Amino acid sequence: MLTIKTVPTTAFMQNTRIIYDSATQSALICDPGADSLRLGEYLQAHQLSLKAIILTHGHLDHVGGAASLARRFNVPIIGPAVADEPLIAALQQQAQAFGLPPAEGFSPQWVHDGDNLELLPQVNFSVITTPGHTPGGVSWYVSAAQIVLCGDTLFAGSVGRTDFPGGDFTALEHSIRDKLYALPEETRVLCGHGPDTTIGQERLYNSFVRA
Repeated sequence: MLTIKTVPTTAFMQNTRIIYDSATQSALICDPGADSLRLGEYLQAHQLSLKAIILTHGHLDHVGGAASLARRFNVPIIGPAVADEPLIAALQQQAQAFGLPPAEGFSPQWVHDGDNLELLPQVNFSVITTPGHTPGGVSWYVSAAQIVLCGDTLFAGSVGRTDFPGGDFTALEHSIRDKLYALPEETRVLCGHGPDTTIGQERLYNSFVRA
């Protein structure tokens, strides 16, 4: 059984997720925007063994703590897709633009649409490329747990911004309508900011992208 702990990080209240298997105490962290010390303390307090860090896209509020956490726990950083390489290479410029503390650079393992990775014991994470908010954005779908970690692609009643460099509303609309909305309606959407929602809820009521 998966347990999900949400830890808001950065001034943008980005939803960092600690996901762990309560039977084995094996854990992942998705989108550690910052607060790497705080996240590490949570892992140690709950006796969790971090296996990997996964990323949905390359914006600083989602990746700012990745390098320090990966070094501290000696784990890989996996994702997003390679099209976000310029964003990750420009972390210092992002920090200046958004008024966030400087972030340490890193080189992740890039993922591809359709990758299926067993990141926790007997738990597969499927990669769905969902560009639009950023060129290399991805969502992580866990069918057994009926969850999808979608970063800033889809929100409760809203969608991700596309006015940042590399943003593309047409691509975002395609990612949501043709990929995310194709998931089972009971799938819980773990958004990058704000409350969680479900695919069924957004298909019916999201005024930005209807099914």
